[in-house]
Amino acid sequence: MKSRKKMDKRSIAAYVFLFPGLAFFGFAVLLPFFMGANIAFTDWNGISSDYNYVWFDNFLHILEDAKIRAPFLNSFKFAVLGTISSNVFSLCLAMLLNQKLGKLTNIARVMFFIPVCFSAILTSFIWKFIYKEAFSALFGIKSLLGSTTWAIPAIVLMGLWNSSGINMLIYLSGLKNIPTDLYEAAIMDGASAWQKFRNITLPLLTPSFTVCVTLSLTAWFREFGMTLSATGGGPAGSTRTLSIYIFENLYSYSKAGYGQAVALVFAVFLAVIGTAVSSFFRKREVEL
Repeated sequence: MKSRKKMDKRSIAAYVFLFPGLAFFGFAVLLPFFMGANIAFTDWNGISSDYNYVWFDNFLHILEDAKIRAPFLNSFKFAVLGTISSNVFSLCLAMLLNQKLGKLTNIARVMFFIPVCFSAILTSFIWKFIYKEAFSALFGIKSLLGSTTWAIPAIVLMGLWNSSGINMLIYLSGLKNIPTDLYEAAIMDGASAWQKFRNITLPLLTPSFTVCVTLSLTAWFREFGMTLSATGGGPAGSTRTLSIYIFENLYSYSKAGYGQAVALVFAVFLAVIGTAVSSFFRKREVEL
């Protein structure tokens, strides 16, 4: 009886400590989500207090909206280019830091992680200056952000500088968990560096790939703040992402109902893509 009472008290205490977090999550995430879902079925302009329910008209309009194709294509470009470059760059940094560099290892780790602490807005301001002033002085070229061809790669480079430190630490943690015995056995068998990387490192890093690729893909698909601050979607709409298109409908075009409908469909799309990519890598995970 006493042990049962202790368990009951522990359960109550656990729920008491859990309640503030759940309450904040409900207020900050669930409530706005359901309010936005409700607006997606209306013709609300985002300003007036009155609106009418149009039900599925907004969602049907998405299929007919020719203006949404270019933003979606730009988001897709960001997702592909950003995900590949981010994970390759982060993995290279992690493998570099995994070497025995003595005291330089901790210094380099801090240096590579510091940009993560900068906001997307601050990152865009720093790199706008670099592209405009430093590139002009060093290479005699105009800002890459003003080129319809190079604007997306330029913003992806900004994102690499700003966020690669997180993936780097995840990959570094995965590398630390790989038994050194496997590498020693491979060396005894005469395996080359590439063979060790392909047959040992990559398979055993699959859990890290699951996390990094999924997070990178969904983050780059919904790229917003850095691009809006750096180019505003320009030049000539070449960096106008789907997130910016949603923002414009909500606040510039007075089409809050339609904007919320696009946002809702986009959220479902990201959930499906994220789940599919995560499942793909989890099926290929190798247990140590």
